[in-house]
Amino acid sequence: MRYRPFILIIPLILLIVVALPFAAAPPSLAVHAQTAFPTLPVFTNTPFPTTPTVAPTFTTAPPATSAGCPTPLNLIPGIQVVITGGLNVRSAPSLSAPLITYFSEERLVRLIGGPVCADGHNWWQIGNFGGQPGANTGWLIEGSRDGRIYIAPAAVPVGEGCYAPLPLAVGDTLIAINGVRLRNAPTQSSYTITVVPVDASMRVLEGPACRDGINWWRVSTGFQTSGVPVEGWVAEGFPEDYYIADEQVLNATPYIACVVPLTLGPGSRIAVNYRDGVERRLRAAPDVDAAIVLFMPDEIAMEVISGPECSDGYNWWYVRVLTTDFVGWIAEGRPGRYNIEVITRYLLYTPTPAP
Repeated sequence: MRYRPFILIIPLILLIVVALPFAAAPPSLAVHAQTAFPTLPVFTNTPFPTTPTVAPTFTTAPPATSAGCPTPLNLIPGIQVVITGGLNVRSAPSLSAPLITYFSEERLVRLIGGPVCADGHNWWQIGNFGGQPGANTGWLIEGSRDGRIYIAPAAVPVGEGCYAPLPLAVGDTLIAINGVRLRNAPTQSSYTITVVPVDASMRVLEGPACRDGINWWRVSTGFQTSGVPVEGWVAEGFPEDYYIADEQVLNATPYIACVVPLTLGPGSRIAVNYRDGVERRLRAAPDVDAAIVLFMPDEIAMEVISGPECSDGYNWWYVRVLTTDFVGWIAEGRPGRYNIEVITRYLLYTPTPAP
């Protein structure tokens, strides 16, 4: 029994050894608790800010505006121009205006108005292109938005002159019938000094000068906006569309002499003949302002009934369009610019004597 104390001590020692780790655990856990929890985020009831620090900005697009147009070509109404094939001719300067006709091939026409900016295009008004009855003028665009140009001034054949000029003299007072450009030289490509408005007066200083198939007059007038005196050249226009008029005879038809007429007579047969691509007009009377009976294409044949009559500088013949019932007056034209060609000069039949 002398070993009993040792037997009691040994279990006690083992108990102490086993219990020591557990006795030290609480302080260790406390340390971990003290060091770990402060690093966690603390959630509170603080509301979110009403205005974010960074927020997207939404801007309402401004209303669409009509597109502007490029600077128009330096053209003058009244001149002949060449039109590229593939163009639509419309009743008004708008892409939504009714379609009048379509040019599938290159065409020679005359400008009678413009330019007008609409739908992002410069528009020019043309005439004498043989459209449907009652729609013989129309509008077409000058070019595309990518820079392609569809209109070009027609080259005037070498040696081709102008119509007989108006009977004006130096010192005469002119009135602008249309808004006419005052240029620094008698040519369509020269610089525009100002635009002489409708009914504005001008005084003739020099002229006429025939350039580009148009008669030009050097005049003095007032600058459009300031009235400051300026000098330059204005185009006269054409017998069917004059841009200027003598103040003294504004309400009267100016007398223009006629050349010797062609040798024709009743029964002679003629045909329409032109090289400018513009259909000729059969009118109700021998006058450039008379009502148009028919637009006649090249080579259409006619029979002379009577004539000639001298009016507006033209010899006029009263004719019947063969194979139709259309009758009217056609202007003969002038040497080098005849509107007709002779098929036969003689009577094709012998009139039956009256009983």
